[in-house]
Amino acid sequence: MLFVLNIGRRDPMSDLIQDTPAALAWAEAAEKRHKTGKFGEIVQAVIWTDARSLDGLLKVDVDPEKLVAQINLEPFVLLHNHDPGCPKGKLLESAYFESAAGRKFVAAVIGYYAGGDVLSFRGLGIDAGELVTPPERLPRLPDDLRIQIGTDARDVDDNWLNQITNDPPTRIDRRNLSHNAAQSLQELIVIGLPYVVLVWNPFVKAFATEAGKVTFAGIHAWLRKLLTRMADRRNPILDFHSHQDGCQISFLFRGKDEKILHTALEKLAGAAAQAAQLVSRLKIQGKVSKQLVYEFDKDALLWSPSFVILTDDRIITDNLALIAIENLPKGLSLGLTRSDSV
Repeated sequence: MLFVLNIGRRDPMSDLIQDTPAALAWAEAAEKRHKTGKFGEIVQAVIWTDARSLDGLLKVDVDPEKLVAQINLEPFVLLHNHDPGCPKGKLLESAYFESAAGRKFVAAVIGYYAGGDVLSFRGLGIDAGELVTPPERLPRLPDDLRIQIGTDARDVDDNWLNQITNDPPTRIDRRNLSHNAAQSLQELIVIGLPYVVLVWNPFVKAFATEAGKVTFAGIHAWLRKLLTRMADRRNPILDFHSHQDGCQISFLFRGKDEKILHTALEKLAGAAAQAAQLVSRLKIQGKVSKQLVYEFDKDALLWSPSFVILTDDRIITDNLALIAIENLPKGLSLGLTRSDSV
């Protein structure tokens, strides 16, 4: 699930840590463990409490011990306003505690990218605008091919989802996202796709099977219709989300302008081919990519890499404003899904 961490750079809830000796000792030791220079600032925070609303229900209804286990197994990037294109830092480690007064809470340490060991594409000799030709031959589609759609029910209603999924080209699985905020600035819609679908283009000359040829074309026709339906939404961010060579790759379609969205789709195959090459080139340099996000420039009408997060926790970006933490909002979000990842 995607939920809000109601924290800024100075967290008032951190008093729970200060007032609980075991939590304070853990937090101070955790801070030392992560002060490697990769992050510009490391802070303590409380990311969950057993606080309840007037009706007696937990304000954030998650199992705290499962949350801790999930975070410590696979730490999460912190996002600004639930936007997958705006990373601010990383939730590095967490632990579950109970205060002397009986308050249950989850403490964490957070690392902010700004001021840390930030790399740039230019500095690494990588041309972020290099054009790459997509493949002319495509392999067989997986037998269990499916499209995954992740949305928050408070932003995207079931009626609209039913309409866009009533005649799918292949199996569609839905996933629930929740940012646990009364109101969000954007409507995030995550579309999970096999990477081979992203590099499809009308000029592909050879397919592994004739049925695959029909399925590829059907999926892209459906994606085109989906982009047209963005006109129904308020302020959508459509995240075409896939994996390649161990890296999670996202292509972000923003807004409702049908012409721009369709142009972005037409140029997606080349961008996807470039992304695969970028991941490979970084690996040759000894830098293993964990997450790569592409944005579409509405003026230049081109895709380009916005940032890469490496397995060693460093970030690569040519846009330092992207990770700036001045005037940091109180609400940062943490990307999790209620079931399997989209």
